[in-house]
Amino acid sequence: MIGLLDCNNFYVSCERLFNPKLLKRAVVVLSNNDGCVISRSNEAKRIGIRMGEPFFKIKELTKNKKISVLSSNYTFYADISNRIMNILKSNLPSMEIYSIDEAFFSIDIANNKEKFCHELAEKIFRWTGIPVSIGLAKTKTLAKIANRVIKKKDQYTELKLNYLNVFELNSRQEKYVLENTNVGDIWGIGTGLLNFLENNKVKNAFQLTKFNKDFARKKKGIVLLKTILELNGTLCNEIEAKFSEKKSICVSRSFGRRIELLYDIMSALIVYVQKACSKMRSQKLFCKTITVFLKTSKYQAKTYANSKTYNCIEATNDTRVIWKISKRLLSEIYRKNFLYNKVGVILSDLCCDDNVQQSLLTYDEKINLNEIKNKEIKVMNVVDKINNRFGYGKLRLSSDTVGSFFYKNKKKINWSMKSNYRSPCYTTKWCDIPKIKV
Repeated sequence: MIGLLDCNNFYVSCERLFNPKLLKRAVVVLSNNDGCVISRSNEAKRIGIRMGEPFFKIKELTKNKKISVLSSNYTFYADISNRIMNILKSNLPSMEIYSIDEAFFSIDIANNKEKFCHELAEKIFRWTGIPVSIGLAKTKTLAKIANRVIKKKDQYTELKLNYLNVFELNSRQEKYVLENTNVGDIWGIGTGLLNFLENNKVKNAFQLTKFNKDFARKKKGIVLLKTILELNGTLCNEIEAKFSEKKSICVSRSFGRRIELLYDIMSALIVYVQKACSKMRSQKLFCKTITVFLKTSKYQAKTYANSKTYNCIEATNDTRVIWKISKRLLSEIYRKNFLYNKVGVILSDLCCDDNVQQSLLTYDEKINLNEIKNKEIKVMNVVDKINNRFGYGKLRLSSDTVGSFFYKNKKKINWSMKSNYRSPCYTTKWCDIPKIKV
């Protein structure tokens, strides 16, 4: 049996943990640069605010309806997510982290599966304060639909749920649930597949179970075929308990406002490079290829976009080396008299320590290169350890005068993202720990 755990309105739920004033109020969380709505409370949904709605379109509405608006705080959300995933790992035989607020898992008990999952959901709520929903079924695709039933109860009025936060989809209920699930609401059905299926008169999930498999594979490939098989109860997507290594790491942000000076762009890039290197080392990886890209907004009259790549002779995870290369690449692609809105770095051709091949060009019998390399790794590990404990940017390159993606100490930075409604990092920064007056 496959289960899917999904945190309810996750970003909003995180914000409510340390701010009780947000409880039972309409709340929305915005994307980077306060661009659009990416999380809504149930109260905000009832008002009619849609997911992905640009903030400038609803700014007046939020004032008139007294809707609480918050900027995204991904460091805080990731920490809460890690706590939830650790609870799952300690209570289940195998699990797969699907996203920051979702995880698939297998459950091997014979009876009372719903009761077990209900108790697990209650434990997560007691320990973290985050409400979750759990859907159980034979396959991942059906588990997604079972989870949807919990959140869209009004669409499945004939179903009787034993619990408000857990639902097991069994064979008796399957036909009714699938008939009342639109084909566009099935996991893995995007716009292209939706148009194809609607043109072939497939409106709901049950009709898709009867769709010709050979025709589906011939026209749309193995992905659609697997979806049909999973809807029919055939397991095609196993639980991937083993963490898959990244193929590349990209860190990039749009600027809060358009900037022109190379100095400002470099002050942003050095922060991004350090973040990318930290992510890479957290998985004990090294990179062989470094790419830096720079671009203006496509909506400007005068546009420019360029990128440049450097292939390292020997793979590295040393921030100092990667920054020197990135700095040079940025200088080569930068052009004056343009207003830029984005810069980024991509670390690719990633490999683990065992696969790092030493360069013949730097080989010297008198110098122990392995010893030098181990010292460099130790230095970087110390930097990561201190930053993980005391907050990002506590130890950084001397050229980095900012040390953060956001405004720091109310000092305005030309390239910083807009984050006018950002809450404190309650659980990841010492200075943001809530203070209690007695």
